Amino acid sequence: MDTISTDIRTVSTPCGEITYTFERKKVKNINLRVKHDGNVYVSAPKRVPAKTADEFVISRSSMIQQAVTSFAARELMKERQKNLSDDKAVILGNEYSIKTMADRREYAEIFGSSVIIHMKNTADSQRRISIYTAWLKKYTEEVFLRIMHDVHEKFVPLGIAFPQLKIRSMTARWGSCHTYKKMIVLNRRMIEAPLNCISHVVTHEFCHFIHTDHSRQFYTLLDKMCPTWREDKKQLEKLVIL
Repeated sequence: MDTISTDIRTVSTPCGEITYTFERKKVKNINLRVKHDGNVYVSAPKRVPAKTADEFVISRSSMIQQAVTSFAARELMKERQKNLSDDKAVILGNEYSIKTMADRREYAEIFGSSVIIHMKNTADSQRRISIYTAWLKKYTEEVFLRIMHDVHEKFVPLGIAFPQLKIRSMTARWGSCHTYKKMIVLNRRMIEAPLNCISHVVTHEFCHFIHTDHSRQFYTLLDKMCPTWREDKKQLEKLVIL
């Protein structure tokens, strides 16, 4: 179906900011699609105002978030399965070889330049993935929380309380800030990046507790709190592809 016009729009929703592609087409109704790469598309008749499309996205924000999270989780699992089959993993910017070891206890740990997966039956590939995934989830939370506490110290003089942390699979952003919930959401894929890259994203989200938009005042504060954020951002986008 021919597209009459295309526009990229961003709206604030109860689930955070959502960026979507707004297409005017020869259709009768407003339609919404979430693709497997996490991109959101809205098509509408020619005369439908952009504001109406924004309101439509806001009303469907919960569904959109669920779809994006679901697609991201599937892609993450595929990637981890591939990494395990390749016997490698990238954690905090370092590449580790993945090894299994027969053991009565089942757990995973970093030992030198390897991630050792201890398991009863080393031939059970699905159990191997399960042990590794559970370990990485816990390890990611520990690292992210430690960074959040370090960054939070800079914001204590500004009266910012320590927020709740949520870790999710996301395909279009590194993090988001929900000021009304006092919550920061971080992309679990960032565990692949060096600490400075993660710290820059956390600082970015903390700045949103002061300035909710990306105004000049926001970037002035970000420059003060994380002077290297531009270099950190480039490094993150180069090392970890969403």
